[in-house]
Amino acid sequence: MQALKRFVPLDKALHDRSSFDCGKASLNTFIQRNASQGMKAKLNFTWVLPAAGIARGEKKPICAFYTLSVCHIERSSLPDNLAKSYPNYPLPVFILAQLAVDNNCQGQRLGISGLINALRRCVKLSQGGEVAGIAVIVDVVDEDALGFYQRFGGFQALKSENSSDVRLFIPMKQILNL
Repeated sequence: MQALKRFVPLDKALHDRSSFDCGKASLNTFIQRNASQGMKAKLNFTWVLPAAGIARGEKKPICAFYTLSVCHIERSSLPDNLAKSYPNYPLPVFILAQLAVDNNCQGQRLGISGLINALRRCVKLSQGGEVAGIAVIVDVVDEDALGFYQRFGGFQALKSENSSDVRLFIPMKQILNL
């Protein structure tokens, strides 16, 4: 399955969410059942990369998607070398909450495209003065995801009270240098 060239906002009238399968149950469930609800409730926003070559009037399968939201982190969760640069109150960040590629689209570098698109979108919002954010964080769902993000450099682990949770952090300044 070939993908279109750009990410667009998820529209359940245009995009076939039910056929999406990336091999990760939590990500499949999110796009199939929760993404549109989250957008409707203004909890997050999901962008999709639809498949190319689908006839007009037919729902387009989703080749890849990502979801962004905003939240805050405590300064104490930052790596020590960065924590001293910020005030001691909750810090605004963007969260890349979901990023997945359908199994039928593997090998097309769509995960990389999704990550770059998401990071660019966060930088644009932050620099445009629309939404404050000092960084982008990602919640790592498994070892495969951890390896994916570590390939890009710049991502650092946030401190966590629960050692099984892995949350990575990349400052806006580093995103600009990528």
